[in-house]
Amino acid sequence: MIKKCPNCNSTDVKVKYSNLTDKNYFIDGKFSLMLCNKCKLEFLDPLLTEQQVERYYPKEDYYSFYDYNKMALAYHKLSAYYYSRKNKLFNMLFYIFSPIFYTYYIEKGKSVLEIGCGNGMKLAIYQKYGMKTYGLEPYLPKVGSREKKLGIEKKSVKDAGYKENSFDYIILKEVLEHVPDQKLVLSKAYSWLKPGGNLIITVPNTKGLWKDMFKENWYGYDVPRHFYNYNPKNLAENVKKFGFKIKKIRAYDMPYMFDGSLKFKYPKNNIIFSNFTKIIAVPLSLAVTNLKKGSLIEMHCTK
Repeated sequence: MIKKCPNCNSTDVKVKYSNLTDKNYFIDGKFSLMLCNKCKLEFLDPLLTEQQVERYYPKEDYYSFYDYNKMALAYHKLSAYYYSRKNKLFNMLFYIFSPIFYTYYIEKGKSVLEIGCGNGMKLAIYQKYGMKTYGLEPYLPKVGSREKKLGIEKKSVKDAGYKENSFDYIILKEVLEHVPDQKLVLSKAYSWLKPGGNLIITVPNTKGLWKDMFKENWYGYDVPRHFYNYNPKNLAENVKKFGFKIKKIRAYDMPYMFDGSLKFKYPKNNIIFSNFTKIIAVPLSLAVTNLKKGSLIEMHCTK
């Protein structure tokens, strides 16, 4: 059992949940979820290495690798168009949905690196708006011509050869919780950012409503792929250690966090975790976001 918190080094840690298994792909293994009573970080025990965790990202099935989900693509296109501010009428009509839009930082000619970019869906959108794109995805099945065009490399942060002060933006969207070595990825991100550059982090939020409701079946835990589970306070404390300044933090929700939790709780129900249930859950996500109890944290940091 891990006896020290990876975030604050406190020895005041305890087992929160035990005998947890992979509820997404049903790959064998049992794990515990630990809680630090000091900083409230929740973390996996045992903590796997990159080599050990790779088998929990099945190349044939893992959602981030295969062809774009049409609904997810539409969502990201709408989000990017909203934040491009090209059409005032569009923004007025879709303002009601803006609390659950993913924030796109669009500046033509600027460079953006996405760490853990999966199939490159967001990079393709950034490139469409005139940004210079780069991506790292160590578990990608292969790198073809499309991936090369987007600047994607099948490399880990440790093996990437970027120079200091290379990027205007670095994106870690629902990635930091997957990374065994938090110190390495955050220190590299700081080094690779230009002075005044921006780091955008999105992670599951342990202060969210669905986590309190679904407990060990909360989709944000996603054992064993999620090593670290943050709240806004301990995430901010962690990134400040590496020199970042916090510009903005918000909690928001997405429908897949609700229906994914239902999937974990009721695994034999085939209707759950479909585009239909996600559409039904949109009003719920909007309500939870407005209550500031969303299942995701979005943090904007600067160098």
